[in-house]
Amino acid sequence: MTSVRLLVFIAVIGACSVGSHPASAEDVVTMPAVQKRLASTFSAPARVQAASSTVLSAPTAGVVSSLRVIPGEEVRAGQVVARLTGPTISTDTARLAADLKSAQIRVRAATQAAAIGQQKLEEQLSTRDAVIRAHAELDTARQQLAAAQAASRGYASLTTISAPAAGMVTAVSAADGQYVNAGQALTTIAPTAGLYVVADLSGSNASPIVPGIKGVFLPEGNNVIVQVVVQHVSRSLTAPGQVEVWLKAGPGYTLDPGAVGNVSLVLSDDRQVAIPSTALILDAGQWWVLVRDRSGSRRRQVVPGLSDGGWTSVRQGLVAGERVVTQDAYLLFHQDFATRYQQAD
Repeated sequence: MTSVRLLVFIAVIGACSVGSHPASAEDVVTMPAVQKRLASTFSAPARVQAASSTVLSAPTAGVVSSLRVIPGEEVRAGQVVARLTGPTISTDTARLAADLKSAQIRVRAATQAAAIGQQKLEEQLSTRDAVIRAHAELDTARQQLAAAQAASRGYASLTTISAPAAGMVTAVSAADGQYVNAGQALTTIAPTAGLYVVADLSGSNASPIVPGIKGVFLPEGNNVIVQVVVQHVSRSLTAPGQVEVWLKAGPGYTLDPGAVGNVSLVLSDDRQVAIPSTALILDAGQWWVLVRDRSGSRRRQVVPGLSDGGWTSVRQGLVAGERVVTQDAYLLFHQDFATRYQQAD
């Protein structure tokens, strides 16, 4: 019985020794970094929008009338979108019309007086000073008429809201019969000119995308593929952590305001240092590899680029020929975790 127990104890000790034996240099699988050209296709949902939309607001307080447009409707440049009416506007319009009529009467009277004065001067029944005063009164009357006409036209433009350029209505913020204050939004129009395809991406996904990259946009419900090119990449103002990729349609292609679809970009690198993707390790928000040489494995922080067919380019951190661990890299990277871990107090 004692011999059996001794044999079992020896077997357990041997098993533990095998399990705790660290991997030898021959056990670690490595591959050298190589020069390689990678390309990949990137796809994302996208929409068509203008660089800036035009908000048509009420220039003065009044009651909305003749507002017939709806979201999605196309409008022409100069098309009347809405009018403003109401007691205040009717009173002001009547007052301006009375001022204009009074100015017209004054001009007619001053014109007639100047003509009579000139005739009397020729007949030596009046003096030159009287004629000069009559012409001065005529000039004043004409200036008053011009001011009254400008005021009438200006007020008419305040009560008639027109589209400044051709575009599509994207929002209607008021309704017929509604009283609005000066500055209150009535409609929003996205101009037909200056349209872009916009894709929202997370910051990490957008890192390889730079101006000049070409791709295609396929609108939903439309089999026409639109060639596009990246114009600029900017941070999103509405979604923290995301960026907006703005793409412009190629020559001969048109975009429909408000269209949605999918954009595909062909991303390509020049020949760069590349490693198998299995060698990459993400730790604490940074990318690492284990560089292996005769002295062992060392951690190295890197900046990855494009991935294609199991390979990933490395923009910074490696040179061609350096060997990296490609199998069980994550486990080997953290195998000494216990020695670096400090238990909290």
